[in-house]
Amino acid sequence: RGLSGSSLLLFPMSGQEGIDRLLQAEQDATEIVAKARKEKAARIKQARDEAEAEVKQYRSKLEQQFQESQSMAMGGSDKSVALAVETEKGLSDITRLAESNRVKVVREILTWVSSVDTTPPVA
Repeated sequence: RGLSGSSLLLFPMSGQEGIDRLLQAEQDATEIVAKARKEKAARIKQARDEAEAEVKQYRSKLEQQFQESQSMAMGGSDKSVALAVETEKGLSDITRLAESNRVKVVREILTWVSSVDTTPPVA
């Protein structure tokens, strides 16, 4: 409590007074340490609460970004599916037309091949 060894000599005290002062100083020190521990615990709790709030906010932001990218991917996926369906329909239409005209095309080719004019041109 700010008393140095020399000041103790200036104020002589009995043995019991010295012991009482030491006990009081020990009790004061214990209260100071307890108060410091409580303040430290309060600061740690506040820091933990702030960190949890930041993590929650960051997680919410990431979740929103994920949902947006998923919706864009799904939108793109819907377009891809529609394009694939349209392409498949176009290919089946071409295949159907080719099958329906195959006999006619084969006949025309046979006609052209079998009706070749073999006479030499007149010069």
